[in-house]
Amino acid sequence: MTDQQRIDDYADEVVRRLVASPDERRRRRAELVGHLTDAAEAGELAAALDRLGSPESAARSFAAERTRPLAPTARRFAAVALDNLPLIGVTVALLVVDAVRVLNEGGGFAATFPPIPYVEIGDVCVTAAPLRCGDEAYPGAGPFRAIGVPIALCWSILGLGILESRTGTTPGKRLLRLRVVTEDGLRVTVGSALLRRLSFLLGPLAWLDWVPLLWGDRRRLLDRVSGTKVVSDG
Repeated sequence: MTDQQRIDDYADEVVRRLVASPDERRRRRAELVGHLTDAAEAGELAAALDRLGSPESAARSFAAERTRPLAPTARRFAAVALDNLPLIGVTVALLVVDAVRVLNEGGGFAATFPPIPYVEIGDVCVTAAPLRCGDEAYPGAGPFRAIGVPIALCWSILGLGILESRTGTTPGKRLLRLRVVTEDGLRVTVGSALLRRLSFLLGPLAWLDWVPLLWGDRRRLLDRVSGTKVVSDG
């Protein structure tokens, strides 16, 4: 492998870990390639690579997001509301259906946010939320529960998680100028991005995940577990 190939491969690995716009990545890559090329011409490429360390270590030194301030709580809630409009819409539909049922038949309300997800396998009802399950959770909800809830949850967990792993943002975060990064300011992995969203599977108990956001370093419980944080992006 030639020196230029080593430089290009190393620079690509470093830039791949950065959370930045395409233009910013190209600029940082050009700076790194220029620095390493100068070192190679001086016969000091190996020493320069040793000083920089692994691509992840080098990426940390480039990561401006590492020192960005944590996102304000109000902006985080606003971004969450925008990102989860499908789930909010389904919840409102379930609430309306339940209200009509109560007016016609009596009984109590069952609508919650997030909705309680469950799967019925034969006579067994399985749910991650130790609350209501089966027909007693959303009586008479029909397709809103059977189709709407799974689709909305897939967007809230899988769709938004994949977006965060690729760009560090979601539609709501981009509008509110927020970004998800690792504790070192690097791009989050798909696994971390999905892990920090799994509380949606707990129905209304998902709000417990947000309690730690109200003090200290303003991070949710699953932010801490997944090693991520939300920062202001400008």
